[in-house]
Amino acid sequence: MDALSVLRRLTRIPVLGCVVFIALCVWPVVSGLYVMITHHHWMLMDIDAVLCGAKTLAKNHSPYAIHPRACDGIRPAAYVYAPQVARLFIPFIKALGVAGTRWLFVAVLLVPATLLLLWFALAKRFQDIDYRYRFLAFSALTSMTFVCANVGLVMHAFVLASLLFFPKTRWPFTAMVLACACVKPTFLAYFAIFLLDDVPLWRRGFDFTWRAILGVGVVWLMVKTDGHFGKAWQSTLHSVTLARQVGMGWFELTNFVFHVPGKSTLNVELAAGFMAVMVLSGMAIAQWSGLDRDERLVLGMGLVPLMTPRLLDYDMVLIVPYAALLMTVVHRIGGKVAAFLLSWIFVLWLGYGIVANFRHDTAWHRTPMDMLLFGCLTGVTALIAVIYRLRTGKPVAEPEPA
Repeated sequence: MDALSVLRRLTRIPVLGCVVFIALCVWPVVSGLYVMITHHHWMLMDIDAVLCGAKTLAKNHSPYAIHPRACDGIRPAAYVYAPQVARLFIPFIKALGVAGTRWLFVAVLLVPATLLLLWFALAKRFQDIDYRYRFLAFSALTSMTFVCANVGLVMHAFVLASLLFFPKTRWPFTAMVLACACVKPTFLAYFAIFLLDDVPLWRRGFDFTWRAILGVGVVWLMVKTDGHFGKAWQSTLHSVTLARQVGMGWFELTNFVFHVPGKSTLNVELAAGFMAVMVLSGMAIAQWSGLDRDERLVLGMGLVPLMTPRLLDYDMVLIVPYAALLMTVVHRIGGKVAAFLLSWIFVLWLGYGIVANFRHDTAWHRTPMDMLLFGCLTGVTALIAVIYRLRTGKPVAEPEPA
């Protein structure tokens, strides 16, 4: 019996089964949130970095060398965005102050964005994606996702919204990705979604290529117009993003397991190879797994963050339904043996992470190890899709609409 069948039996009784199961899955996040909120650890530190940088820049000082007392009352992280980003916030700070602008950001952008991402990850109905797999994948997230107030979380929500609210056209999505790339160039990876579309291969390549070229041009323009503090920005970006904060994805894995530093040329080359494997795997899954339109959306929105080498806490929410989708594909086309083996690996691996959190076992790096699981599962699921194609000569039929 595969693990999903066992979970379905255990959660058959709503209170004793379903509620307890969900409570266990969300515990690693909720317990961490309690500690961070009660001790004020890392609360809103990323938006504070932007606001403190903007306040410093307004005085014509470098936002990349902020004095500890430059913004009293807050503890910002290092400011790593382009100077142009800080300038956008200066009018708000002059009108509302740092505190007022912070709470405006939280109320108008951060809270709605977080709710949209959580709804899509855990509550939006998909025909075949089981909620048990979704909540198990949710246990891989960190509490930092929801307290650091990074603009990246808001931008992920904007990208998702551009696809949800405009399903028949990709122009809003294209514009949104380009706008987000001005803040975080890694968001250009979202153009890989065009490679997963259900259209001829040449059309996918064309749609992806011209947008990628346009995106690189936008980033180049940001670099060329970065002004007096441009060199400081690039220096800070390199030292923080590749040396001090390598994230929880590929750079963390190679740094932790193989002791290859994130800023090394070797690791950058390996990261490019990893991203290529993830994209090709996603294309195989999209092509030969019989995904419907909603499932293709889940596939793209989860694959892009996962394949980002410097994966951070606020990037992970959309990976939750993506991981559950991969297990859905395994059950759909993998056969009984694959479904049995992979379902138990998925459940036991994530379950051990929950147990390790209860035991405060820091030896098990829960989130990076879970991201490793999802990356490997992507490759294995793609291999299953290829084998299915070779065995049957055709993709599996799409699920009937509910």
